[in-house]
Amino acid sequence: MTYSQMSHNSGRGSDIRYLEEQIAAVKQEIARAKAAGLPKELDEANNKLAELEAELDKLED
Repeated sequence: MTYSQMSHNSGRGSDIRYLEEQIAAVKQEIARAKAAGLPKELDEANNKLAELEAELDKLED
C-alpha cells in the first residue's frame, strides 16, 4: 500500500468515526424529543439521522 493510499484510508476512518459520533448524538436527541413529546424536533432529528446514515453508508462502500 502506498503512502497516499494509507493516508486516504486513515482520513476515511476519521470521517467514519466522526459520523458515528454524530449519529450517536442525534440518537440521543431523538430520545430526548420523544421523552419530551416534541414532534417537530423529533422529525428534524430523524431527518438528520437519515442524512448521517446515508453519508456513512457512502463512506463504508
